[in-house]
Amino acid sequence: MKIFPFCGTIYNPEKFENLTHVIAPPYDVINPAERRFLINRSTFNVAQLILGEKKQGDYFEDDFYTNSGKLFNTWLQEEVLIRLEQPAIYYLHQFFRGPDGMKNLRKGFIALMPIVPYGADTVLAHERTHKGPILDRQRLLEKTKINHSQIFFTYQDDENRIHQRLDEAIHKAVLKIDGEDDVNGVENVCYVIQDEEVIRDVSDLMESKPVFIADGHHRYETLRQYRDAQRAKHGIDEMEANYVMGYFSCANDAGLKVYPTHRTIHDIPDFIYRALREGVWKYFDFSEVDYEDVDLHLENRSFYMTDPDGVIWLLTLKEEYYRQLKKSLPDPLLAEMDVVILEELIFKTVLGMSEQDIADRTYINYHHDQDEFWEAMRGGCQAGWLMNFPDTKLLFEVGKRGLMLPQKSTYFFPKLPTGMVMRRFEESKLR
Repeated sequence: MKIFPFCGTIYNPEKFENLTHVIAPPYDVINPAERRFLINRSTFNVAQLILGEKKQGDYFEDDFYTNSGKLFNTWLQEEVLIRLEQPAIYYLHQFFRGPDGMKNLRKGFIALMPIVPYGADTVLAHERTHKGPILDRQRLLEKTKINHSQIFFTYQDDENRIHQRLDEAIHKAVLKIDGEDDVNGVENVCYVIQDEEVIRDVSDLMESKPVFIADGHHRYETLRQYRDAQRAKHGIDEMEANYVMGYFSCANDAGLKVYPTHRTIHDIPDFIYRALREGVWKYFDFSEVDYEDVDLHLENRSFYMTDPDGVIWLLTLKEEYYRQLKKSLPDPLLAEMDVVILEELIFKTVLGMSEQDIADRTYINYHHDQDEFWEAMRGGCQAGWLMNFPDTKLLFEVGKRGLMLPQKSTYFFPKLPTGMVMRRFEESKLR
């Protein structure tokens, strides 16, 4: 994939030695109470630019979209924000403790990438998009022409040469930007690298690599549709609309972790756990395990089920039904995914949920944290499933084949901070 340096817009380092109080998580994980908290921390918090006060239907209040652009301009005029004059790539280090309790360092760089069609050799996607979130982000993009946050891409680099090249170049960084997400315990350190030789080396190493959308399917689709609309409207390309601002992290690096998302069910009418269990036993070999023996790892065809009393069963798909599932799905590869197995055989077949029930989350809750999962079970959920860690190699293969996975199949943690680097179309100075 071709990548390009750009002139980013950042918080003025002369006024903000640390960005802890002005950065925010991605817009789609901030609820109204969290938005108020962020803005109360600082009147300059980026949450003001990405979220309105209250959503009605698909949109925030009308004046939010216009006011966001005006506020961005005001902050530029007051030098709260500044635009870098020389193109750069931005090497982001995130120090964090994952949901599994382990300490990690994830690395990746921020650059521009052309908007290209989905395909095995270009952009790999694994998640269906929905109209509502795209409508909201399109309106904000139309009014502001600003990318406030990055789309999270991963790529495969067996020798991890890109990270190695960037590690060697840290001493050449013209600026170091710090900002902690203290709510989630993530320390963000971003190195601004303008060295032309380093940028050229990274670009050359990336050129032949397809990228996988880890997080940000709706943002990619928003930008693609915006680009197409501009092309149809003007008859020519609006040059800046041809590119997205991405964060690129190596799937082969030890610091890139993909965590599971666990499931609980609730409020299913006439639910009887014994009937569920008997239905499940048909498709799975099972054994009871103790709480302390639950071991989540890279295992594709097994996972755990528990009842409200805390009895835990290890489920392993029987070979007979594994073969049947491979034949019935659009691609046999999907039968390797525990989230697909759960959805197809337990949610749809045993519990009788419809596609719409699952899409609307009518009876399903999702949990990234095991403590949260067990709290939900103690709080009255009818049953729950602890899922294993997704395999990044398998995810890439799913993307290459153009297959879609169930929602919440992957959880890339930590989220990317919004506000460390932004991109305004007419200011990014592509070269």
